[in-house]
Amino acid sequence: MPSRRSHTKSRKGCTNCKKRHVKCDEAVPSCGLCKKRQLECTYPPPTGEADSQHASTPRDAIESTAPEWPQSTRMLEMRLMHHYLTRTYRTLPQGKIDANHFQTVIPEMATSHPFLLDSLLALSALHLASVQPDDSRPCLEAALKYQNQACAVFTRVLAEISSENCGPAFLCSVFILLCATAYPCVAGDSHPFDPLAQVLETRRLLVGCAFLYHHLNQHPGELKGWLRYPNDETLEKTITSQDDLLDSLRRVEITMNEVTGPRRAAYQDTWDFLHDAISLWPLGGPRGGIISWPIHISAAYIALLQDGDWLARILFLHYGVGMHLLSDKWYVSDWGRRLVAAVLQPLGEIPPIWADTIAWTRQAVDLAC
Repeated sequence: MPSRRSHTKSRKGCTNCKKRHVKCDEAVPSCGLCKKRQLECTYPPPTGEADSQHASTPRDAIESTAPEWPQSTRMLEMRLMHHYLTRTYRTLPQGKIDANHFQTVIPEMATSHPFLLDSLLALSALHLASVQPDDSRPCLEAALKYQNQACAVFTRVLAEISSENCGPAFLCSVFILLCATAYPCVAGDSHPFDPLAQVLETRRLLVGCAFLYHHLNQHPGELKGWLRYPNDETLEKTITSQDDLLDSLRRVEITMNEVTGPRRAAYQDTWDFLHDAISLWPLGGPRGGIISWPIHISAAYIALLQDGDWLARILFLHYGVGMHLLSDKWYVSDWGRRLVAAVLQPLGEIPPIWADTIAWTRQAVDLAC
């Protein structure tokens, strides 16, 4: 008696072959038997076999296929997030802005927007570097890494601003600005720099912040409370140098009023903003405070600075002193002093009319003669 021919069972055969209990060659669009019998060939939907196999897969096998993040990266990010939630967020509120936004609202947003999370981690890394200067290099490297990651994605986000990503994008732009301001001071960069170039770079970043702030007014979402800035006329003035700075600006105004021609408008616009920002300090006011000065200066004033105009320089020095009022903020630190020093260094012979003003400027930022 001949032996029965064995065959491999077909588990994915067509419907007709399954009904006839014959082996299907599983050809598509029509198997061989259906084509021979001129039948319509159809295949059943997947049976979920793969799902059932996956469900019965041992736990060890599942864990072994999960992506592995470097342990050092996981620990670093945990450390930076913990530092932000316990320390960095406390350094950020201005005036009466609720610190809850920085401690809870922003981190929650960051869980859905990786570019905001990266900028938050960069800022936290810089703050951590500022409080442990003896071991700051790893934190500085982490700050640059996360800042670069944030910027790479952020540029694409700007091209597709929507009501959903406008708030996170605005916050990311603020964090990027703070990082750019903080890095030279935290890193201890002692190299001479061009003060005007630094201001123009800050101006470029502020333009992005202002653009997003405009959109944020239309779609405030969870940041609605930030758009109402308090107007507290009874705020106590505790810094004497603030009054001294206003007095010096008023003395500069006397000389400025003697100027005629097109330069006068450039001086006046710059002076007006400085006076308003210093008067409202430490509140920022509707135009953002002294730190936002670069975005409010005109092209005409910048041209005067580039030409070495003395009155333009004197107003710039007052901006430096204004920034020095923020020296208690770790992300500003000695930025004002560095600006003033960079402007004064190449001045050469000082006109007698400005000798007292420049001497006061040095004293105001604790700059040695």
